[in-house]
This record gives sequence, C-alpha cells and structure tokens, in this order.
Amino acid sequence: MKEQDRLNRREFLGKTTLLASAAGIVAGAKKTQAQINNAAIPPASRVGVGFIGVGIRGTLLLEGTQQVAGVEPVAAADLYKGHLERAKELTGGKIITTGDYQELLSRSDIDAVVIAAPDHWHKRLALEAFQAGKNIYVEKPLTHKWEDGEELIQAAAKSGKVVQVGSQYMSMACAQKAIDLIRSGRLGQITLVEGKIHRNSSTGAWYYPIPPDASPQTVDWKRFIGDSKWYEFDLKRFFQWRLFWDYSGGLPTDLFVHLVTATHQLMGVEAPESAVAFGDIYRWKNYRDVPDQMTALVTYAEGFTLKLTSTANNGHPGPALTFYGTEGTLEYDGDSMTYYYEPRRENFGYPTHSWATPTVEQFRQIMNLDKGLNPVIGAPAKTASPEVFSAGEGAEESTAAHLRNFYEAIRNKTQAIEPMQTGVNAVNV
Repeated sequence: MKEQDRLNRREFLGKTTLLASAAGIVAGAKKTQAQINNAAIPPASRVGVGFIGVGIRGTLLLEGTQQVAGVEPVAAADLYKGHLERAKELTGGKIITTGDYQELLSRSDIDAVVIAAPDHWHKRLALEAFQAGKNIYVEKPLTHKWEDGEELIQAAAKSGKVVQVGSQYMSMACAQKAIDLIRSGRLGQITLVEGKIHRNSSTGAWYYPIPPDASPQTVDWKRFIGDSKWYEFDLKRFFQWRLFWDYSGGLPTDLFVHLVTATHQLMGVEAPESAVAFGDIYRWKNYRDVPDQMTALVTYAEGFTLKLTSTANNGHPGPALTFYGTEGTLEYDGDSMTYYYEPRRENFGYPTHSWATPTVEQFRQIMNLDKGLNPVIGAPAKTASPEVFSAGEGAEESTAAHLRNFYEAIRNKTQAIEPMQTGVNAVNV
C-alpha cells in the first residue's frame, strides 16, 4: 500500500462545507448546422466564449462549443503555439489566439470562459475569471488541492455568475432514467456501488506523444510552472503533466472524479463518511510519480459503500458503474444501462444436508417449504429477462450536452447542472 488517505465525514464536511454538489464531432458538418441555427438566435442572446487551454481536452471543448447555436468561440489562450494553430484550423481562422490568458479575460466580447488548463492552474484561473466578470466552465477536477474548494465556492457565490464543472457524466443521456429506476425502489436497498475505468495503452497511461516542433521557442515553460515547484525546461512535464503530482492528482482526480460525480447524482447524496485509497506503479514506471493502478473504498452515511478501481494495465470493457440492491442490479454506462431483477432467493438444502431425514422433514413442515426446501409462500416470481435501456440513435454526446447546459444557463440566468458545490463534493472524495 503506497498511497493511502483516510478522511472522516466531520472533517470532510467541516473543512469544505459540503452541505449545500467525447470525442469531438467532426467540426465541419456540425459547425455548419450550428451556423444554420444561429439565424434563430437574437444577437443579444449570443454567448461569446474564450478558451484557456486548448490541448487535448480543450480542443474537444472547442469542437463541442461549435455544435451549440448562438455560441461564438472568440479567443483561445494556450502555452504551446501548435495548440493555437489547431484552434485556428478548427474555426477557419476566425478565433483570436494568444499566449496570455489575461488578454482573453480583458475582452468585453467574451461572456464565458472555458478553463481546460492543467489542474494546478484551475483555482487561479477560476478566481481571475470571476474577478473579470466571466461565467466559467472549468474542467474536472475542479481543484488540485482539496482545501481550495471553500474559497472557490465563496468566490462563485459572490460573483453571481454561472459555473459549470466539467464532468460530462452529469449530462449522460441515461442519467435521468437511472435516477428514476433507483428511486422507484426496483433495486431494493442498495448497499454496494462499484465503479471502474480501465485502460491498456501508453496514451491511456498518459504518455502522450510530444509534438516534433515542441521547443523553448514554441512552449511557454515559465508560465506553465506557475506557482508550482521550479524545474528546468522539460517537455515530458509539459505534455504529460498528468504523470506528476505537481500538476495532477492522478487517477482519483482524472477518472475517479467522474465515477463519484455520477454516483452522487444517481444516489442523491452529497458527501461520504470516510474514504481509503491505495495504489502503486505496477507497469508504467518511466519517470512518473502517480500510480498506474488504484483502488478506493468510500462509505456513505446513507448506507452504502462505493468501490472504485482504475488500472492502466488492462482494458477489459464493462459498465462504468454497477449498483447492487437487494431486489436487483443496475449496470450503468451513461448512454446505456441494463437492469436485472434479482430478488432474495432462499433454499435450505445446503444448511440442512447434515441433518437426519426425519429432522429435515419436520423442519420443512414448520417452515412451509416445498420438497426442494424452497419457501412456498413469499417465493419470488420467475426472474425476468434483463431490461436494456439505450439513449438511442441521434442522442447528443455527453460533452456537447454538458456544454449546451452551461450556455443555456447563461442565457436563461439559471443554475447549470454541475455547479461549484457539486464539483467540490466530487473531487474532495
């Protein structure tokens, strides 16, 4: 056990006040549809957007934004010139690019900022965006350090701006169906939830390829370091930052946070009672700090345990979340889910196998059992076939749906689906 942490509920809630919680679509075709739809959006309702960080995730968010009518990508800031060139390509050269995010924040034609910089920059960028009067979409994990959550919650409340934390699991197509099924009681008492995200590739282990043109001339290393510990110029740290504790929280803040977010949403809970996690570097040992495999056990006062696992050493498919109840099981993948009716089934053959035959017969009569030693009264009906639910063809991809919810909340002056408190609740597990 190399990485372990334990947190009781009182500390979790007291220190963070947790009582109040995609692939990109090909730009050309979807962008054209958004342009067609723009005709129906009054100019006063259009939302100008700036992007701080247009790396892997930021580029997907830019593409997702292009699918939403009435939303205009205005400017992008990044510390690698190649990312800015790609943003220009995706917008037909229309987007304004800069290496200084403060230039972006100073623009009056930007209503909202999408923050997809490395984790250690999230808090600072969010606070400065609030100070500049911007609505913000900030990628998960919301914070790099769990104690930063309270300051962000207070800043968001003071700003009065719309906040969307970027875990698209909140906007999965089957989320509401799963909530309805769980609340219907068809699963019975849920005592165990299992979540997993597994990968088996170098990129899945965050060894992303480094662009051949990356150099001190194309990368702003000093600004990347920010307030973290100083290191000499290192392209691995810049492009593979998730491998290092200085900039990332590893598997818990990159992948577990999605599973926790969805569990909180579907189970209707806010914060755990306790948590323990452990992991190690088993396979991908080259110059990384963070484990390539982790397991966590999280307990909730509401009466269930959440078991989380993630490995970069196996890619076997399976449901992201499985809910185990006394009357059934739900396998949930966001865009699809399967319910299994699996009620309690009693049989007394095994524990009475060592009894004399007359004693077994006497017991059978007392308990009203059939000859197979199964209860006659109260026996469950024949197990039904699994019930499969799917988002269906044409359902909106979750990242695009999450972005759309954010932009519509800005227009309608409502709360987004994943506000600051929800994001803090999830990342602080």
